[in-house]
Amino acid sequence: MAQLANEQKNQSETAEQQAAKDRRNQTTLGIAVVVVLALVLCIGGFFIWKSNQPKNTTTSSASALAAVESVKNKPSYATKTGGFIMSKDGIDKPIKGIPTVQLYTDFICPACGDVDRLIDGTLISLVNAGQINLEMHPDAFLNAESTDDYSTRAAAAAIYVAQNEPSKFLDVVRSFFEKPYQPDEASGYKPVTNAMIVAQEEKAGVSSSVAEASVKGLYEDWVNAESQYTVTRSDLRHPTGEYKGQMTTPTFQINGHYWLFDEAWSQTGNPVTALLKAIGLKASDVGNSSIKPKLNGTDAPLFPTSSSSSSAAAAN
Repeated sequence: MAQLANEQKNQSETAEQQAAKDRRNQTTLGIAVVVVLALVLCIGGFFIWKSNQPKNTTTSSASALAAVESVKNKPSYATKTGGFIMSKDGIDKPIKGIPTVQLYTDFICPACGDVDRLIDGTLISLVNAGQINLEMHPDAFLNAESTDDYSTRAAAAAIYVAQNEPSKFLDVVRSFFEKPYQPDEASGYKPVTNAMIVAQEEKAGVSSSVAEASVKGLYEDWVNAESQYTVTRSDLRHPTGEYKGQMTTPTFQINGHYWLFDEAWSQTGNPVTALLKAIGLKASDVGNSSIKPKLNGTDAPLFPTSSSSSSAAAAN
Protein backbone atom coordinates (compact mmCIF):
# COMPACT_ATOMS: atom_id res chain seq x y z
CA MET A 1 0.00 0.00 0.00
CA ALA A 2 2.80 2.37 0.92
CA GLN A 3 4.47 1.69 -2.42
CA LEU A 4 1.21 2.40 -4.27
CA ALA A 5 0.74 5.65 -2.37
CA ASN A 6 4.29 6.73 -3.24
CA GLU A 7 3.73 5.96 -6.93
CA GLN A 8 0.49 7.96 -6.94
CA LYS A 9 2.29 10.85 -5.20
CA ASN A 10 5.10 10.73 -7.76
CA GLN A 11 2.61 10.70 -10.63
CA SER A 12 0.78 13.68 -9.12
CA GLU A 13 4.03 15.60 -8.75
CA THR A 14 5.00 14.76 -12.33
CA ALA A 15 1.64 16.01 -13.62
CA GLU A 16 1.98 19.25 -11.66
CA GLN A 17 5.52 19.73 -12.92
CA GLN A 18 4.39 19.18 -16.51
CA ALA A 19 1.50 21.63 -16.06
CA ALA A 20 3.87 24.23 -14.66
CA LYS A 21 6.24 23.64 -17.57
CA ASP A 22 3.35 24.05 -20.03
CA ARG A 23 2.35 27.32 -18.38
CA ARG A 24 5.92 28.60 -18.63
CA ASN A 25 6.09 27.60 -22.28
CA GLN A 26 2.80 29.36 -23.00
CA THR A 27 3.99 32.50 -21.22
CA THR A 28 7.27 32.44 -23.12
CA LEU A 29 5.43 31.95 -26.39
CA GLY A 30 3.07 34.81 -25.58
CA ILE A 31 5.97 37.13 -24.84
CA ALA A 32 7.69 36.06 -28.04
CA VAL A 33 4.55 36.76 -30.07
CA VAL A 34 4.24 40.23 -28.53
CA VAL A 35 7.90 40.99 -29.27
CA VAL A 36 7.59 39.75 -32.85
CA LEU A 37 4.42 41.78 -33.40
CA ALA A 38 6.09 44.87 -31.98
CA LEU A 39 9.06 44.38 -34.30
CA VAL A 40 6.79 43.84 -37.28
CA LEU A 41 4.85 47.00 -36.50
CA CYS A 42 8.05 48.95 -35.97
CA ILE A 43 9.68 47.69 -39.14
CA GLY A 44 6.45 48.16 -41.07
CA GLY A 45 6.19 51.71 -39.79
CA PHE A 46 9.72 52.50 -40.92
CA PHE A 47 9.07 50.89 -44.29
CA ILE A 48 6.04 53.11 -44.78
CA TRP A 49 7.95 56.12 -43.47
CA LYS A 50 10.86 55.55 -45.82
CA SER A 51 8.73 54.74 -48.84
CA ASN A 52 7.26 58.24 -49.06
CA GLN A 53 9.92 59.91 -51.11
CA PRO A 54 9.59 63.17 -53.02
CA LYS A 55 10.50 62.75 -56.67
CA ASN A 56 14.07 63.56 -57.50
CA THR A 57 14.66 66.59 -59.67
CA THR A 58 17.45 67.66 -61.98
CA THR A 59 16.69 71.33 -61.35
CA SER A 60 19.46 73.24 -59.60
CA SER A 61 18.81 74.79 -56.22
CA ALA A 62 19.63 78.23 -57.56
CA SER A 63 17.10 78.09 -60.38
CA ALA A 64 14.50 76.46 -58.12
CA LEU A 65 14.94 79.20 -55.53
CA ALA A 66 14.66 81.83 -58.26
CA ALA A 67 11.35 80.27 -59.29
CA VAL A 68 10.09 80.58 -55.71
CA GLU A 69 11.09 84.22 -55.55
CA SER A 70 9.35 84.96 -58.85
CA VAL A 71 5.95 83.76 -57.63
CA LYS A 72 3.53 86.67 -57.35
CA ASN A 73 1.69 85.71 -54.16
CA LYS A 74 4.19 84.81 -51.47
CA PRO A 75 3.34 84.31 -47.78
CA SER A 76 5.04 87.07 -45.82
CA TYR A 77 5.67 84.90 -42.76
CA ALA A 78 7.62 82.25 -44.68
CA THR A 79 11.32 81.90 -44.01
CA LYS A 80 13.82 81.90 -46.87
CA THR A 81 13.57 78.11 -46.96
CA GLY A 82 9.76 78.09 -46.90
CA GLY A 83 9.10 77.38 -43.24
CA PHE A 84 6.72 78.93 -40.75
CA ILE A 85 8.27 79.40 -37.32
CA MET A 86 5.97 79.16 -34.31
CA SER A 87 6.99 80.04 -30.75
CA LYS A 88 5.10 80.87 -27.58
CA ASP A 89 5.27 84.49 -28.75
CA GLY A 90 3.53 83.73 -32.05
CA ILE A 91 4.43 83.28 -35.69
CA ASP A 92 7.77 84.49 -37.05
CA LYS A 93 8.94 85.36 -33.54
CA PRO A 94 11.59 82.74 -32.73
CA ILE A 95 12.93 82.74 -29.19
CA LYS A 96 16.68 82.83 -28.77
CA GLY A 97 18.51 80.25 -26.69
CA ILE A 98 16.19 77.32 -27.42
CA PRO A 99 16.26 74.71 -30.21
CA THR A 100 14.33 75.13 -33.43
CA VAL A 101 12.78 71.86 -34.61
CA GLN A 102 12.14 71.90 -38.37
CA LEU A 103 9.58 69.48 -39.80
CA TYR A 104 9.04 68.88 -43.53
CA THR A 105 5.77 67.13 -44.22
CA ASP A 106 3.03 66.43 -46.78
CA PHE A 107 -0.60 66.25 -45.69
CA ILE A 108 -1.37 63.12 -47.72
CA CYS A 109 1.71 61.21 -46.56
CA PRO A 110 0.51 58.36 -44.30
CA ALA A 111 3.79 58.19 -42.40
CA CYS A 112 3.65 61.95 -41.79
CA GLY A 113 0.22 61.42 -40.31
CA ASP A 114 1.39 58.50 -38.16
CA VAL A 115 4.30 60.53 -36.82
CA ASP A 116 2.23 63.64 -36.25
CA ARG A 117 -0.38 61.77 -34.26
CA LEU A 118 2.37 60.36 -32.05
CA ILE A 119 4.40 63.49 -31.33
CA ASP A 120 2.26 66.51 -32.22
CA GLY A 121 0.87 66.97 -28.72
CA THR A 122 4.39 66.99 -27.28
CA LEU A 123 5.63 69.46 -29.90
CA ILE A 124 2.77 71.86 -29.17
CA SER A 125 3.34 71.59 -25.41
CA LEU A 126 7.04 72.38 -25.92
CA VAL A 127 6.17 75.38 -28.10
CA ASN A 128 3.61 76.74 -25.64
CA ALA A 129 6.09 76.44 -22.76
CA GLY A 130 8.79 78.29 -24.68
CA GLN A 131 11.03 75.21 -24.79
CA ILE A 132 11.34 74.98 -28.58
CA ASN A 133 10.59 76.92 -31.73
CA LEU A 134 8.72 74.77 -34.26
CA GLU A 135 9.31 75.47 -37.94
CA MET A 136 6.66 73.78 -40.06
CA HIS A 137 7.13 73.16 -43.79
CA PRO A 138 3.82 72.08 -45.38
CA ASP A 139 4.97 70.83 -48.77
CA ALA A 140 3.47 69.22 -51.86
CA PHE A 141 5.65 66.26 -52.78
CA LEU A 142 2.91 63.69 -53.36
CA ASN A 143 0.32 65.23 -55.66
CA ALA A 144 0.60 62.13 -57.85
CA GLU A 145 -0.92 60.13 -54.98
CA SER A 146 -4.24 62.00 -55.35
CA THR A 147 -6.52 62.81 -58.26
CA ASP A 148 -6.96 66.50 -57.42
CA ASP A 149 -3.56 67.81 -56.26
CA TYR A 150 -4.59 67.41 -52.65
CA SER A 151 -1.05 67.96 -51.33
CA THR A 152 -0.85 71.41 -52.89
CA ARG A 153 -4.40 72.40 -51.97
CA ALA A 154 -4.07 71.34 -48.34
CA ALA A 155 -0.65 72.98 -47.88
CA ALA A 156 -1.85 76.23 -49.46
CA ALA A 157 -4.94 76.26 -47.25
CA ALA A 158 -2.89 75.69 -44.09
CA ILE A 159 -0.47 78.45 -45.10
CA TYR A 160 -3.37 80.86 -45.65
CA VAL A 161 -4.42 80.17 -42.06
CA ALA A 162 -0.84 80.77 -40.89
CA GLN A 163 -0.93 84.15 -42.59
CA ASN A 164 -4.34 85.24 -41.37
CA GLU A 165 -5.04 83.39 -38.11
CA PRO A 166 -1.59 82.20 -37.05
CA SER A 167 -2.76 81.11 -33.59
CA LYS A 168 -4.76 78.37 -35.34
CA PHE A 169 -1.99 77.19 -37.68
CA LEU A 170 -0.72 74.28 -35.57
CA ASP A 171 -4.29 73.27 -34.80
CA VAL A 172 -4.96 73.04 -38.54
CA VAL A 173 -1.82 70.97 -39.09
CA ARG A 174 -3.02 68.57 -36.41
CA SER A 175 -6.55 68.47 -37.83
CA PHE A 176 -5.34 67.69 -41.36
CA PHE A 177 -3.59 64.60 -40.00
CA GLU A 178 -6.58 63.41 -37.98
CA LYS A 179 -8.12 60.06 -38.73
CA PRO A 180 -10.40 59.41 -40.50
CA TYR A 181 -10.02 62.81 -42.22
CA GLN A 182 -6.52 62.31 -43.65
CA PRO A 183 -7.03 60.74 -47.09
CA ASP A 184 -5.38 57.55 -48.26
CA GLU A 185 -2.86 57.54 -51.07
CA ALA A 186 -3.06 56.28 -54.65
CA SER A 187 -5.79 53.70 -55.32
CA GLY A 188 -7.26 54.33 -51.88
CA TYR A 189 -7.64 58.05 -52.45
CA LYS A 190 -11.13 59.54 -52.35
CA PRO A 191 -11.45 63.13 -53.61
CA VAL A 192 -11.36 65.80 -50.93
CA THR A 193 -13.50 68.80 -51.84
CA ASN A 194 -12.75 72.37 -50.85
CA ALA A 195 -15.83 72.24 -48.65
CA MET A 196 -14.31 69.30 -46.75
CA ILE A 197 -11.07 71.25 -46.20
CA VAL A 198 -13.07 74.26 -44.98
CA ALA A 199 -15.06 72.09 -42.58
CA GLN A 200 -11.88 70.55 -41.16
CA GLU A 201 -10.35 73.98 -40.60
CA GLU A 202 -13.49 75.22 -38.88
CA LYS A 203 -13.37 72.13 -36.68
CA ALA A 204 -9.86 73.26 -35.68
CA GLY A 205 -11.22 76.66 -34.65
CA VAL A 206 -10.55 78.70 -37.79
CA SER A 207 -13.13 81.38 -38.53
CA SER A 208 -15.51 80.66 -41.41
CA SER A 209 -14.29 83.66 -43.43
CA VAL A 210 -10.63 82.62 -43.23
CA ALA A 211 -11.40 78.93 -43.83
CA GLU A 212 -13.46 79.71 -46.94
CA ALA A 213 -10.78 82.06 -48.31
CA SER A 214 -8.02 79.52 -47.63
CA VAL A 215 -9.18 77.20 -50.43
CA LYS A 216 -9.18 79.87 -53.15
CA GLY A 217 -5.67 78.86 -54.19
CA LEU A 218 -3.82 82.07 -53.31
CA TYR A 219 -0.62 80.27 -52.30
CA GLU A 220 -0.78 77.19 -54.53
CA ASP A 221 1.83 78.42 -57.02
CA TRP A 222 4.16 79.29 -54.16
CA VAL A 223 3.68 75.86 -52.54
CA ASN A 224 4.52 74.09 -55.79
CA ALA A 225 7.60 76.21 -56.44
CA GLU A 226 8.82 75.98 -52.84
CA SER A 227 8.36 72.20 -52.85
CA GLN A 228 10.45 71.91 -56.01
CA TYR A 229 13.15 73.95 -54.32
CA THR A 230 13.02 71.86 -51.16
CA VAL A 231 13.84 68.60 -52.94
CA THR A 232 17.00 70.18 -54.39
CA ARG A 233 18.47 70.81 -50.94
CA SER A 234 21.27 68.43 -50.02
CA ASP A 235 20.90 69.17 -46.30
CA LEU A 236 17.51 67.41 -46.30
CA ARG A 237 18.80 64.09 -47.67
CA HIS A 238 19.63 61.03 -45.61
CA PRO A 239 23.32 61.27 -44.69
CA THR A 240 23.74 57.52 -44.12
CA GLY A 241 22.17 54.12 -44.62
CA GLU A 242 19.95 52.62 -47.29
CA TYR A 243 18.40 55.96 -48.21
CA LYS A 244 21.63 57.95 -48.26
CA GLY A 245 21.33 60.88 -50.65
CA GLN A 246 17.53 60.71 -50.82
CA MET A 247 14.83 62.78 -49.15
CA THR A 248 11.95 61.03 -47.42
CA THR A 249 8.95 62.35 -45.53
CA PRO A 250 8.64 63.36 -42.83
CA THR A 251 12.08 64.98 -42.58
CA PHE A 252 13.37 66.54 -39.36
CA GLN A 253 16.13 68.99 -38.63
CA ILE A 254 17.13 70.47 -35.30
CA ASN A 255 18.79 73.88 -35.61
CA GLY A 256 19.45 73.09 -39.26
CA HIS A 257 21.15 69.76 -38.49
CA TYR A 258 19.65 66.67 -40.09
CA TRP A 259 18.08 64.56 -37.34
CA LEU A 260 17.95 60.82 -37.94
CA PHE A 261 14.44 60.41 -36.60
CA ASP A 262 14.05 56.83 -37.80
CA GLU A 263 17.29 55.75 -36.13
CA ALA A 264 16.42 57.57 -32.91
CA TRP A 265 12.97 55.96 -32.87
CA SER A 266 14.36 52.48 -33.47
CA GLN A 267 16.88 52.88 -30.66
CA THR A 268 14.36 54.13 -28.09
CA GLY A 269 11.22 52.38 -29.28
CA ASN A 270 9.28 55.60 -28.71
CA PRO A 271 9.27 58.69 -30.97
CA VAL A 272 8.53 61.09 -28.12
CA THR A 273 11.40 59.66 -26.06
CA ALA A 274 13.65 59.97 -29.12
CA LEU A 275 12.74 63.63 -29.61
CA LEU A 276 13.25 64.51 -25.95
CA LYS A 277 16.63 62.76 -25.85
CA ALA A 278 17.65 64.72 -28.95
CA ILE A 279 17.04 68.04 -27.19
CA GLY A 280 18.10 67.03 -23.69
CA LEU A 281 14.75 66.87 -21.90
CA LYS A 282 12.88 64.27 -19.86
CA ALA A 283 9.19 63.49 -20.19
CA SER A 284 8.55 65.22 -16.86
CA ASP A 285 10.15 68.40 -18.25
CA VAL A 286 7.61 68.85 -21.06
CA GLY A 287 5.51 71.95 -20.52
CA ASN A 288 7.69 73.27 -17.69
CA SER A 289 8.75 76.73 -18.87
CA SER A 290 11.49 76.93 -16.25
CA ILE A 291 13.36 73.97 -17.79
CA LYS A 292 15.12 74.63 -21.08
CA PRO A 293 16.67 72.12 -23.50
CA LYS A 294 20.43 71.72 -23.39
CA LEU A 295 21.12 72.74 -26.98
CA ASN A 296 20.90 76.47 -26.30
CA GLY A 297 19.79 77.11 -29.86
CA THR A 298 23.13 76.36 -31.51
CA ASP A 299 24.16 72.72 -31.13
CA ALA A 300 23.33 69.61 -33.11
CA PRO A 301 20.92 66.97 -31.77
CA LEU A 302 22.21 65.22 -28.66
CA PHE A 303 20.81 61.85 -29.80
CA PRO A 304 21.70 59.81 -31.72
CA THR A 305 25.20 61.19 -31.72
CA SER A 306 26.85 58.44 -33.78
CA SER A 307 25.18 59.37 -37.06
CA SER A 308 24.09 62.96 -36.50
CA SER A 309 25.61 65.42 -38.91
CA SER A 310 28.55 67.21 -37.36
CA SER A 311 27.49 70.61 -38.55
CA ALA A 312 24.46 72.23 -40.08
CA ALA A 313 24.58 72.06 -43.86
CA ALA A 314 23.59 75.18 -45.70
CA ALA A 315 20.96 74.82 -48.41
CA ASN A 316 22.55 74.68 -51.83
